[in-house]
Amino acid sequence: MDGGRRVMWAVALLAAAVRLPGVYTQAFWEDEVASARILNEPTFPRLLAHVARTESTPPLWYTLGWLMRHAGTPMQDVRLLSVAAGAVLAALVVDLGRRLVPLPFAALAGLLAAVGSQLVTHGRELRAYELLSLLSVAFARLVLAEVEAPSRVRELGLVGVVAAGGLTHYFFVFPVVSVLAWLWLEPETRRVRRRATAAILLGGGLAASWAPVMLAQYGRNRFWWIGAFSLRPVAAVPARLFTDAYANTANGVAVSVGGLLLTVIGCWCLSRASARGRLVTVLALAPLAEAAGLWAAGVRIFALRNLIEIAPFVAVATAGALAAVPRRVAPATVVAAAVLLVFSMASIAGRDVPRYDQLARALVAAGWTPSQPVAVFGDFFRYRAPLEWYLPHQPLLDASRPLGGVCRTVFVIRGDDVARLHLHRPLRADRQLRGATILVDPARALRCVRPITSGRLAALA
Repeated sequence: MDGGRRVMWAVALLAAAVRLPGVYTQAFWEDEVASARILNEPTFPRLLAHVARTESTPPLWYTLGWLMRHAGTPMQDVRLLSVAAGAVLAALVVDLGRRLVPLPFAALAGLLAAVGSQLVTHGRELRAYELLSLLSVAFARLVLAEVEAPSRVRELGLVGVVAAGGLTHYFFVFPVVSVLAWLWLEPETRRVRRRATAAILLGGGLAASWAPVMLAQYGRNRFWWIGAFSLRPVAAVPARLFTDAYANTANGVAVSVGGLLLTVIGCWCLSRASARGRLVTVLALAPLAEAAGLWAAGVRIFALRNLIEIAPFVAVATAGALAAVPRRVAPATVVAAAVLLVFSMASIAGRDVPRYDQLARALVAAGWTPSQPVAVFGDFFRYRAPLEWYLPHQPLLDASRPLGGVCRTVFVIRGDDVARLHLHRPLRADRQLRGATILVDPARALRCVRPITSGRLAALA
């Protein structure tokens, strides 16, 4: 086994190792509960109908998870699908990187993919994002292989990976468009561009079979929470894929600008060196620009997790920037690489999902029954679906409006604490509940609250 393969195995094992603990210690959060409900569908047609009704992504990841469930895999273990995708992703980043930079820098790119905060977070979830990132780098590798030595086998691989990517996440269209532009603008691809384009378009055509459902999904306005266009979160994407630097803080702005500059410098160095480097440049920057352009045009689909597809190429570009540093300042390069890895490792160490399973058990232990309201502070969407999943018999919990009657008992969740309150006045008059949202099983007719079926959702003032 050569040195490159040993490094690939090492970063793959590291990627799996940092993702595995979260598989078994973290509770399902809101979107994972939505996935779990889909995976529990008894038949494949019902799975497709459920995806079309409640999700904003295509069905491939859900299909894979559903097959695992129906093979007897426990729901929590279906997260291993994302762990496996993350391990293979890290190895492929090394494989891509060593074609552009010396092996130690390719290893750095692989390590960034192994421990990057967004990649680790989504690499242990019941969601499709890690698979999206894996398919993006697999797409790049197949394109390079086809350019270097065209064959029917590689073209069939392109058909398959484009179809799979398009049926995993709609943002896969951005790397596809970017690669097609590279194929037709890059002089070194002239002899294979027609064959490669035909394969890519055929794969895209297979994925487009889901397009009518995509339009229906988009029409349901599932991106209502995305605000108006802002340049700051766009510039922050390269850094935020690997760290927890938030663009709305002073430190976050500094890290975001530094991350963007490092990516741009790396892309510039790689693009000057070879056609391969120009492909990585296109895949690191063009999807970000395309998504931002749509956002600026009023299409509110821009979200950090949807851009996880560019993470492998940002990692390679970052390694390319450090590889271009003159040897006489090599110690500074080592320090910079260490800082990047420490930032990423610190980010994943601090990212924890609330233990919704423990909160549900605490509610039951405190005497909660489905006929009693639960008051939560903060974003009630974070609590509603996970509590529904973990509470006995999985009751529905709707945000509710207080009435004039008195709820004698209300259970309060604030952070990780559960408390039982005994009230003698209406909910809106109790100061302890200001800022809370009341969740109630809509099947229960209570004098003190009524589920909100129209109008604006708001916490108690």
